Amino acid sequence: MKLGILISGGGTTFLNLHERIAAGSLRAQIVRVLSSSRKARGLDLARERGYAADALVRRQFADDDAYSAAIVADMQAHGADLIICAGFLKKFNPAPPYLERTLNIHPSLIPAFCGHGYYGMKVHEAVYARGCRVSGCTVHLVNEIYDAGPILIQDTVQLADGDTPEDIRRKVFELECEALPRAVNLFADGRVRVENGRAVISEA
Repeated sequence: MKLGILISGGGTTFLNLHERIAAGSLRAQIVRVLSSSRKARGLDLARERGYAADALVRRQFADDDAYSAAIVADMQAHGADLIICAGFLKKFNPAPPYLERTLNIHPSLIPAFCGHGYYGMKVHEAVYARGCRVSGCTVHLVNEIYDAGPILIQDTVQLADGDTPEDIRRKVFELECEALPRAVNLFADGRVRVENGRAVISEA
């Protein structure tokens, strides 16, 4: 399974995938890393590890569709089978061949604390402010609406009264590091299909 990774910042999710591949627990290879920012630390990390990495900046395109088309063309040129939104903060509208072949990981239990404006620490601060007793992460397929695509995996973690937003972020990120590689392996094994707007995972 050849992966194209979309990033916007530090590249922590990209690094997790890289490390899982190196350890042999993720049956995939990374063929492209694209960033929405030329200043993203994740670009440097990808280049240091020998990956083909570059930036596509949103303001250089007329609209989200033009930007998305450029991403699709770039990923096709590099032979990506599956696109992973790994902390990607710009709107991406998948198109063939990446319809139902683009994954995002969100740091909450969708449909809670998701959608436009909910990303990064903003999510964990909202979870903290609401006094949630559990949180978690969601791996879902990407469609044209923020965080509205079919859900593949949801993992949960208990929260304590003394947890700060940073504690919540740390706990949830530990889940993310397991859930996203698991989702990619499901695709690598051909076990994912979409029926009536829902993701269905077949038996191994």
